Amino acid sequence: MSDYDGIKEREDGKKKMPIGMTVFFLGLVIFGFVYIYLYMPATTGWTQLGQYERKSAAITAPAAPVEQKPAVKAMTADEQRIAKGKEIYAAECAMCHGEKLEGALGPALTGPAFLYGGEVKDLIRTTSGGTQAGMPAFEKQLGPEKIRDVALYIRSLRKK
Repeated sequence: MSDYDGIKEREDGKKKMPIGMTVFFLGLVIFGFVYIYLYMPATTGWTQLGQYERKSAAITAPAAPVEQKPAVKAMTADEQRIAKGKEIYAAECAMCHGEKLEGALGPALTGPAFLYGGEVKDLIRTTSGGTQAGMPAFEKQLGPEKIRDVALYIRSLRKK
């Protein structure tokens, strides 16, 4: 045994590294090489600035509109869809926009001018993607068909 500063150590313990520590050390080395490879701009093109720009662009860009069927004008005359839209509006939208679209917590939806556009495609885009002014996105909650029905209902009551 060696003695240094009053601490006694065994000689045979100094020569072997525990197997758990060896595996952990080698795992860290491998992880380090993989990490360096994946996040070097020279190998993958990834940068923190690029990541930041993609995220900020996704926040500021308007949401992609829900696909519309070609006969949108024909659907506006469909009374069944408008009736379904009225039911959905009463359940999901009336708490913020009022029962008669007069506005409450959210703005009035009677028109004649809308901040984000008053056509059916604009109403679908706004309802599905939400707005920066505080309207949440309803695309996942309602789905494209229900959003289209609500947009048709709102458009049918619009003041000219």
